[in-house]
Amino acid sequence: MSISGNGAPSARWTKISTILNFALIVLVAFLIGRWTASSRAVKAAAGGTPQIQLQAIRGDSSLTVYYPDLNKLFVYQTPFVGLPNWGCAYSVQLSSPGGNIDREPCPNPGQQFQ
Repeated sequence: MSISGNGAPSARWTKISTILNFALIVLVAFLIGRWTASSRAVKAAAGGTPQIQLQAIRGDSSLTVYYPDLNKLFVYQTPFVGLPNWGCAYSVQLSSPGGNIDREPCPNPGQQFQ
């Protein structure tokens, strides 16, 4: 550590000290976050907001919209082909885990996702 003639630390030492202090603060914040989060389970979002997934099926794409309040999936096949309005292809009512899954026609065949 070099000290200038008036007893103040040099600019280089001040810069290094600032960087080390910042790194120490970041490390402490990270460790506190890890310590407090380790006792809590992460829960998936719940509510009436639909959850949307786009996936490829046999070269085409499919848009799946899940409504948690209804516990139901609505599937729109090839959503990016043709008109900007997509008709519902079919729906799936979910019941209990491991139970049967029945594919049903959409309750309203004209139901569209825009």
